[in-house]
Amino acid sequence: MNFKDMLEFSRELFLAGDDRTAFQLFEAQSERLFSHRLFTVLRIDHAANAMTRLYSSREDVSLTGGTKPMPNGVWAERVIFAGRPFIGRTREDLKEVFFDYESLWAIGCESVLNVPVRWRNMTVGSLNILGHEDQFSEGDAEYFGLLGQFGTPLFLKTTP
Repeated sequence: MNFKDMLEFSRELFLAGDDRTAFQLFEAQSERLFSHRLFTVLRIDHAANAMTRLYSSREDVSLTGGTKPMPNGVWAERVIFAGRPFIGRTREDLKEVFFDYESLWAIGCESVLNVPVRWRNMTVGSLNILGHEDQFSEGDAEYFGLLGQFGTPLFLKTTP
């Protein structure tokens, strides 16, 4: 994606009439770039110490809505607290960080790219892209991280 493509994406995003349409634009970019197997979006609520899934490309596997406690461990330290992307390159990497790894494996997810969305030095959300083994690179994380920042207002709302 070049500057012109990024500019067009930002215009489409800013004109989106609702959150679902905006998240579908992110998913479309992920599909175009990665041919993902699953794309989800999480809101991080530090005050409640919780995460809420705002969007999922596969409701049959990963439901939108509902809240779960913020996890502890490598993933949370990296994505939520340090604000750095997490790349899991293998099925075993998924197993180490996701309790529902078996349902992810069942649909062919063998790697993950979790991209934090930051505001005022806090992670307010995460864009999560799952695909085949060893699919994602540091460059992918940097690029999608930049793209994700366009969606910051989607995570700052007080209601889903």
